[in-house]
Amino acid sequence: MNSKINYKVEDFLRDDEFICYALNISSEAYMKWEGLLKEYSMLANEAEKAKAILTGEDMVYTLEPQEKEELKARILESFV
Repeated sequence: MNSKINYKVEDFLRDDEFICYALNISSEAYMKWEGLLKEYSMLANEAEKAKAILTGEDMVYTLEPQEKEELKARILESFV
């Protein structure tokens, strides 16, 4: 996690480790974010909004197909 604790939705959506967490991709990032969100409960609301966008549950903002492909490619590259 970045050193700033005031993460906004946009910050979560740019954080590859959070994306892995939100999409339930098994990794060290998942456990890291579980702990961080418990420790910093004030982040939970923004994290839930970001997670809803990533999982398609948010009805206001959804990712365009190109955005989804770019995100998927970025995630896969981070595991190499």
